[in-house]
Amino acid sequence: MMKFIAPTVEAAKAKARRALGDGVSIVSVRNLPSGDVEVSASDKPGPAAPPLPVEPAFGDHTRQAFDEAPLRGGGYSLGARLNEPLEQKFAEDALARLSSELSGRPHRAGPIDLSDRTARAMADALRPHSFSDELIAAVIEGARAAEVDDDLYRLALGLAAAFDFAPVHFSPQTPVMLVGPTGAGKTSCGAKLAAAALARGSTAFIMTADVGRAGAIDQIKAYGDALGADYYITETPHEVAQALRSRRPEGAVVLDTPGVSPYDPGDFAALRSFQEATRGEPVLVLPASGDPEEFKDWAAAFAEFGARRMIITKFDATRRAGAALSAAFASKFTLAHFSQTPFISEGLIDATPEFLARRLLAGRVGRLG
Repeated sequence: MMKFIAPTVEAAKAKARRALGDGVSIVSVRNLPSGDVEVSASDKPGPAAPPLPVEPAFGDHTRQAFDEAPLRGGGYSLGARLNEPLEQKFAEDALARLSSELSGRPHRAGPIDLSDRTARAMADALRPHSFSDELIAAVIEGARAAEVDDDLYRLALGLAAAFDFAPVHFSPQTPVMLVGPTGAGKTSCGAKLAAAALARGSTAFIMTADVGRAGAIDQIKAYGDALGADYYITETPHEVAQALRSRRPEGAVVLDTPGVSPYDPGDFAALRSFQEATRGEPVLVLPASGDPEEFKDWAAAFAEFGARRMIITKFDATRRAGAALSAAFASKFTLAHFSQTPFISEGLIDATPEFLARRLLAGRVGRLG
């Protein structure tokens, strides 16, 4: 069952028809204490027609204002940094490295200390996962404190030194706002977080603004049926604020946002509007495997946006997790959860160095030292 909130019955029905098609069935209409109207709708028994494109497209309502607004303060914005010419970006990075060397400050990308056999073996085990040299160096340095000669313990200790680990904690005062690129798995993560809250005896208030992509409505309906929960379709920041004001949820609150490009300032301006509407915590969702340099750009952009925690998905679809982990390390993200199953009922795994060490060593024969 999907729910739509609007100031009038006709406006709520129009939203339902736009999402579910002209054959939508209105199941119930309810007046809310705020004065808004909540419509429960379904496309059963007949299949829904393909959803019409959402107008305006995500970001359009703020992109024009963003593009026309003059730059203030003369500082670099997120968009300016990511859209500047590559030659300028590389030149500035090289200058920063030179400045660091001349000033005597330690540079994070220093060489890996491979002075002992255990360090060399650990580096050989992590490189196939596409770990960056910086992350390998940090893990090896942390692992040197191990007092037990055990591969798993040594690697877990090194990972604990390289990363902070903290799962998401639900609070109605701080909604969880899932952000990230298209295809990262935000919608399934939202369903899994809701399932976790329900399993603990809490309630789950799930909103989704990611309804414009192909198949989005069918996916949302399937998750709602599996959870026995209602999804609130909130296409704009105003509708997010309206839903929160009308329902005043008391348990877990999750907002699934549309995928955005870190290279589009308009996308981030729109995303900022959603954050202001929820006053929530943005949590970055990235798949485990991908292009390492691209992932670093994404992580840097979302870190500048304000995300501090990361959920890494699709562990079940790859053997290499270094791209997401290296990006998290480079931008100092805290690891919150891992996902290694497509099944909603099996949920997310709390991120721990022990689980990550086991995952990295899975299928590997032999010892590190």
